[in-house]
Amino acid sequence: MTVKRPRSPTPPANDAAAAFDQLRSEVSLLHAAIEGLTAAKEKLPDYSPTLRKIEGRLDLVDQHIESIRDKPAMLLTPEGLATRLADAAIIVRTEDRKAIGDARDALSRELGRVEGMIKQRRSTAEQDWWVTWAATGGFLFGAYFALIGVAVSG
Repeated sequence: MTVKRPRSPTPPANDAAAAFDQLRSEVSLLHAAIEGLTAAKEKLPDYSPTLRKIEGRLDLVDQHIESIRDKPAMLLTPEGLATRLADAAIIVRTEDRKAIGDARDALSRELGRVEGMIKQRRSTAEQDWWVTWAATGGFLFGAYFALIGVAVSG
């Protein structure tokens, strides 16, 4: 859609001169803007060294990520990790059961030894009791026979 401009009552010669003046001012404004942009571009700092440093650091980060990506733990899923933990717990519990069983057996053996020592001590004490009574009985029988022998001979 074109916009029609109303005709001005001024003569056409003045319109052309005014148009050229307006065009000249617009071109001069455009020229000043281009010069300003060029000057602004020349004042921008050179970021090339900084960008090279950043690129080097990013390469190091990429290498580090690649080295982490190759680790076996990174291949585990939560389900796989849970399965491995459950398997390890079963193995540890089996080892614990074996250790507890071994300790229980060792304790039973030691208690048996202690019980045997106690029985042996009782047996020794009982034997001492019998020896004491036998000696006492022997002494009394000897004294009795000595009295009988003194009474018969005398």
